[in-house]
Amino acid sequence: MSADGLQISMDSVALWLRAAHLIGLFVWLGGLFAVYWLLRFHAHAPKEAHEKLTLMERSLALMMDIGAALAIGCGIALAVHNNPAMHYMKQGWFHIKLTVVVLGVLPVHGIVRSKIKKYANGALSPIPNWLWTMLLLAIVIIIIMVFRGPLMFAKSGT
Repeated sequence: MSADGLQISMDSVALWLRAAHLIGLFVWLGGLFAVYWLLRFHAHAPKEAHEKLTLMERSLALMMDIGAALAIGCGIALAVHNNPAMHYMKQGWFHIKLTVVVLGVLPVHGIVRSKIKKYANGALSPIPNWLWTMLLLAIVIIIIMVFRGPLMFAKSGT
């Protein structure tokens, strides 16, 4: 019970965490998309535009980092939340989702961040095309696991 007499239920904490997780996720992925395409344009842009493109990339990358921190932090808090209705840690779909985030989305984030630093230093090499494919595939798998995973991995009542 708080000082003003209001009781905060664990369910409302979980809802706030889920909302923050989704907001962070959208900011993170939106930033990844935007920075990826800025890097694609940067590789072929005239020299006069390089400074402005670097500034835009760094600004969007900061937004991307904040979104990633929010999504990951709230995701961890949701996973370990002490609510019996949220028993994600024991479900197969959740482990697949975590694996795809760690092996699919986080490497793309790291590669994009390293490319921003290289481009700022003048080392312009094209960003690989497979990076976009890897990111989109990871997002599709995560969406399938979140919406269909609990049903696909549910134990039948026979």
